[in-house]
Amino acid sequence: MNPWDLSLLHQINTAWSHPVLDWLMPALSAIETWLPLIILAVLLTAWRGGKRARIMLLCLGVAIGLGDGVISNTLKKTIGRVRPRDAKGDVIIRDLGIASPAFMRLFEKPVVKPSEPNGATHGKSFPSSHTVNMFAAATVIACFYRRAGLLMYLLAAGVGYSRVYCGAHWPSDIPPAMAIGILVGLGVTGVARQFVRRI
Repeated sequence: MNPWDLSLLHQINTAWSHPVLDWLMPALSAIETWLPLIILAVLLTAWRGGKRARIMLLCLGVAIGLGDGVISNTLKKTIGRVRPRDAKGDVIIRDLGIASPAFMRLFEKPVVKPSEPNGATHGKSFPSSHTVNMFAAATVIACFYRRAGLLMYLLAAGVGYSRVYCGAHWPSDIPPAMAIGILVGLGVTGVARQFVRRI
């Protein structure tokens, strides 16, 4: 591992910590806890947004499926990079508390504990699928609705930062994941626009 990667991981994961961030960063990372609100937003957009919004939602689905299910998973299996929390003993693991349904985890005390590597791995590190998905989504939205897309880019950047803060990814996992997400988003919307023009 590069010295700058280790140094920046220590700064983000340990030195720049705060009790408020100990809740906020896991909350940004735990996308499944926001699933009810995401589903509601998708349904409302499909119902009230018109043809343009429905095409955008289709592009979102394709971009996330391609970025996560194909590109990110393939790279993870090929490169096999171990997560910081599985590789080092001085990494702080942060997560939301346990509750059911998942949305209720937001109201539990967050879990903050040091990593205890024992040879087991919990997924692979490169690239960050969360970051790929969020930047692909932000790019698609920006191509259809610029202002909303800019807000999504801020949220996507927060998610990318949260993955390092929570000890799930090395800092060097994030910029390539951002680039992959943006390229996937641009590619999918470009193909969709060509298809719509032809029909």
